[in-house]
Amino acid sequence: MLHTVDNYPGVVLSLGSNIGDRKNNLKNALIELEKISEVKLISSVYESEALLVNDQRNFYNMVVEINYLNTALDLLRGIKFIEKKLGRQKSIRYGPRLIDIDIIFFKGESVSLDELTIPHYDWRNRLFVIEPLSEIIDISELSYLDINDQKVEKKGNISYK
Repeated sequence: MLHTVDNYPGVVLSLGSNIGDRKNNLKNALIELEKISEVKLISSVYESEALLVNDQRNFYNMVVEINYLNTALDLLRGIKFIEKKLGRQKSIRYGPRLIDIDIIFFKGESVSLDELTIPHYDWRNRLFVIEPLSEIIDISELSYLDINDQKVEKKGNISYK
C-alpha cells in the first residue's frame, strides 16, 4: 500500500550524482547505505538538469526508502561518512558532486536544526525528487508543487546486490 506524504512513517532519501560514472556512483551509495540500514524500496534513475548553478553536467537522481534504527542525526552523520568515503569533496553550494544524499522524510518527524531540516526544506520544488518519490509514495494529493519548467528523463534502474 502506498502511503501519503503527510506524516510519512518511513525514512526516505534522495540520491544524486553528476561527476564521473553517475549511475555507478548511485550504485556505490546504495551498497554503502545497505551497511548502515536496510534498503527497502528503490525508485528508477532519472536524469535532470542542474538547478541554480546551471553550468555543470546533468544529474542522475533517485529516491530510496530505508529501514533505519537510530536517530535522524545519526543518519546524517552516516550519510556524510558515506559521501566522504565515496569521494565527495567540498565545493560551491549547488555545484557538481560525485554523490549527494539528502534526507527527505524521517519517520514522520519534523526536525529544524542548523545542520538538518526534515522534511527536506525544498523537496516540493524539485522535480528530480518528486518524480522518483511518486514511485514510492502516493503524492497525488499534493497541489502545491513549484516545479515550473523542470524536466526529468527516466534512465532505467539500478541493481546493486
